[in-house]
Amino acid sequence: AEKAEKKTGVRPAFVLAVLKQETNLGANVGSCVITNLSTGETKNTKSGQVFSKGIHPTRDLPLLQEIVKELGRNPLSTIVSCPQSVGFGGAMGPAQFIPSTWNLIKSKVKNALDKSIPDPWNPADAIMASSILLQDNGASARTYTAERNAACKYYSGRICSDPTVKNVFYGNAVMALAEKIQADIDLLSN
Repeated sequence: AEKAEKKTGVRPAFVLAVLKQETNLGANVGSCVITNLSTGETKNTKSGQVFSKGIHPTRDLPLLQEIVKELGRNPLSTIVSCPQSVGFGGAMGPAQFIPSTWNLIKSKVKNALDKSIPDPWNPADAIMASSILLQDNGASARTYTAERNAACKYYSGRICSDPTVKNVFYGNAVMALAEKIQADIDLLSN
């Protein structure tokens, strides 16, 4: 997180709070695998539940197939997020990037890491990628409002006050986590 801060200006406590909110720092990266490379159907590897809206079939499925091919992984055994009650699943790794968002920042991640093929399932790559997206979302201003809005945009693509989406809970949760993480960092730094 400190390496990412040097490249992006995003506070380590803030990016770690986002990762804590998303996956408990990589402990819960999803439990679905794709079962159909045409429709995007997925299956929960723990419960066996099948999801017809596992991953967006036109926006994200082709990109996911490119990403895993580039990384030398099997698209039918690579773990992604299961869908929630609304929308699609298919998010990747500790930072839970959907493939279309990963594709938007991939070249910036490559440059920041000086790495030919960044990997959304690799924790260091995920931290850098999250920091880059959060920087793009305004978090490098390092104010409460800027960071909270950056968190909401990370979650839904929109700022916290957008009346058309109920995402403020996410921004508030991330900011509460960031405060706790910053207190731990401060304690360890002294």
